Amino acid sequence: MVKTYLKIVTAVVVILAVVLATVLTGFHTSALGEGVTSTREITLKVDGMKCSMCPLTIKTALKKLNGVVDADVSYKDKEAKVRYDNGKVTVNEIIKAIENAGNYKATPLGKEGKQRGK
Repeated sequence: MVKTYLKIVTAVVVILAVVLATVLTGFHTSALGEGVTSTREITLKVDGMKCSMCPLTIKTALKKLNGVVDADVSYKDKEAKVRYDNGKVTVNEIIKAIENAGNYKATPLGKEGKQRGK
């Protein structure tokens, strides 16, 4: 009885360790067979938004890109936060999609919220 109990406890500990390691490393079992994807997020300053429909226009253009996971576009902040798979789409393609959606100019922001290179 005690040996059976110890085997069960050991199995549970091993399973929990595997689950914890999976969560901490960000490995998703859905990626098996598809290759490991690398999801990133970028914040872009978007100049040229003139009305409350501009964010919807930009978000629609971004969601058409293969590799864009999610996009949040703020008219108030004049920013677009884009989550994307960098194995499928590049930052330059994201910028082009925004700029081609209308008369917009998109510039990546650094971690401090400042335009890169300035």
